[in-house]
Amino acid sequence: MTTGRATTILYPESDGMPLPDGEYQAPLLNDTVSPLRVHFRDVEGAHTNGNTFLYYVEGDANVRVSPDCYVVFGLSEAALESLSMEGNNTYLLWQVGKPPDFVMEIASPSTWRRDLGDKRDLYARIGVGEYWRYDQTGGNFYREPLVGERLVDGKYERFELRRESDGSVWGHSDALNLDLWWTNGDLRYWDPVRSVWLLTHRETDDALQAAEARAAQLEVELRRLRGE
Repeated sequence: MTTGRATTILYPESDGMPLPDGEYQAPLLNDTVSPLRVHFRDVEGAHTNGNTFLYYVEGDANVRVSPDCYVVFGLSEAALESLSMEGNNTYLLWQVGKPPDFVMEIASPSTWRRDLGDKRDLYARIGVGEYWRYDQTGGNFYREPLVGERLVDGKYERFELRRESDGSVWGHSDALNLDLWWTNGDLRYWDPVRSVWLLTHRETDDALQAAEARAAQLEVELRRLRGE
């Protein structure tokens, strides 16, 4: 008599390999993901992440994709807990309950072909609402600096992008309600509601250090006034 046992499927956070083109991509990833993470951190049901495995077939740990950046809205508390669980850094589509609303891929020497082909087809198939691509070089990989597409009846259709006289290219993301700009090689986010640029990772660090320096100066001045 054979007794069946339930098999626990492990969904690894990593394949043990370094980030493809890591020296090239790492700083770009920071400035792509970090502003969105800060911007949406207080939005109920929102989650932002990047460079993590997204598994989309339950029971098969070999079927996965790794978006450079993604944002998802309208998640339940249970779904958010599954994404923020300690020791877990994966996106299990069947557990979260919906695909990301927004995905951004960053062009690099070893990944750009997949971004234009296999990944684009997959994102459409699993229902990613918007798919954007950013090429720091201005088009050496994607042939254009910035592309945004929305899913319509299972197929991607392009957003209209505008080109300014200085060469900047930009378009509006309905999913994020932000304008995405390629300007001088940088990807920037403009908030049309508050009329401000979202701070990059470095700008956030600089602002924090400046605030800490000001607080230290005020503390010194306060002690001086107290005669300490």
